[in-house]
Amino acid sequence: MSDSEPELIYVFLPEALGPMDRGDKYEDPIIDELERLGLGEVSGAGTSLGEERPDGTRPIVACGIDVETDDVAATRAALRSLLPKLGCPSGTQLHYSISGKALQDEYDGADWGLETGRD
Repeated sequence: MSDSEPELIYVFLPEALGPMDRGDKYEDPIIDELERLGLGEVSGAGTSLGEERPDGTRPIVACGIDVETDDVAATRAALRSLLPKLGCPSGTQLHYSISGKALQDEYDGADWGLETGRD
């Protein structure tokens, strides 16, 4: 990594995976690929919970992984190649910014839609 502040790419996965399963399925392979390519590192991860059920529990509805990189374009390309091989679902998104503009790439189950705006 260079001396400049790294950029963040947030990997949104619309998949109900807890921390251990998320790590095994996505984080560990992403870490390995980023290290192999010298592109950055996983800096965090988390889960999104749904509405509270009558029994008081809240289901996991999605998860995400934070990737820090000095090369957003190359890291996006690497993630777009890797994630489908790992079995990512349709609706998987990469959130990032270019020149201050919030953008995303979204996987439809076959192809990636690139650089669409997001709020």
